[in-house]
Amino acid sequence: MRRRVAMGDLRYPIRAVSKLTGLSVDTLRAWERRYGVVDPERDERGRLYSDGDVERLKLLRQAVEQGHAIGRVAALPTDDVRALLARGGEPAPSPAAATPIDLSALQSAVERFDGAAFRRELSRLAAVLPPRTLAREVALPFLHLVGEAWHEGKLGIAQEHLASAELRSLIGALARLQPMADGAPRLVLATPEGEPHELGTLCAALVAAGAGVGALYLGPSLPAAEVVSAARRLSARAVVLGFTGGSTAAHALACIAEVARTLPPAIELWVGGAGAPQAAGAGGERVVALPDLDAFEKALGRLRP
Repeated sequence: MRRRVAMGDLRYPIRAVSKLTGLSVDTLRAWERRYGVVDPERDERGRLYSDGDVERLKLLRQAVEQGHAIGRVAALPTDDVRALLARGGEPAPSPAAATPIDLSALQSAVERFDGAAFRRELSRLAAVLPPRTLAREVALPFLHLVGEAWHEGKLGIAQEHLASAELRSLIGALARLQPMADGAPRLVLATPEGEPHELGTLCAALVAAGAGVGALYLGPSLPAAEVVSAARRLSARAVVLGFTGGSTAAHALACIAEVARTLPPAIELWVGGAGAPQAAGAGGERVVALPDLDAFEKALGRLRP
């Protein structure tokens, strides 16, 4: 005979909790397995979460969105997490922050052409790391490792494409899922026509979205007129173009110059990446050159109210 559940004593299955908290089922399982964030009951059909579990998971998600590492806040009592959120400001430094994240499992999966293992490890890291850390300490360093291995002949083009495709898919999805506050400043991000390398710009979109900025990523190799039109329609505070530069980038430089010429004066033009100084020469005073993510985050700080 089924027990009647009293009001205030409800239990929720994991898929309902996923909808209530905004955390994916994979993230919920990873946080429980690795950090013990909650200890749900179980029946023959699976996990059952209480109202207190749901509240705690919501608070932990907010803390991660503010930049706190889940591994640091998971051990805090719920009241302490609530107090941490109430204080706001910069996240407290983590003792483990100086320890590089182990990327060997990702590297091994790419070397073996094991796309499923690569995806699992990347998803695990995405579940336990805040967006900023995932971009800065996983995606960009791993792309650098893959690029070096390709130049040294240790990886083929197909393996490089495997890694890039999986990173592009995950980072793009995460950037779209970050919550945006009402009235948040908006950015339009793309690469200029003729620039195919987009992952650095996607990482910038993820960092911006994780910081609460409305980041609209439009993809690679976008014509100048489309960039300007999107920025106008969105009433963007800035356009962000990723540009790797080089001697064969004349078409992309012409696109950047066209955006600089036609973008409304109230909308800033930021160019990020290794080619940022080169773009500043093409776009003149309109271009704010941001050669790395540190410079990009400082520019984001100017947009916050």
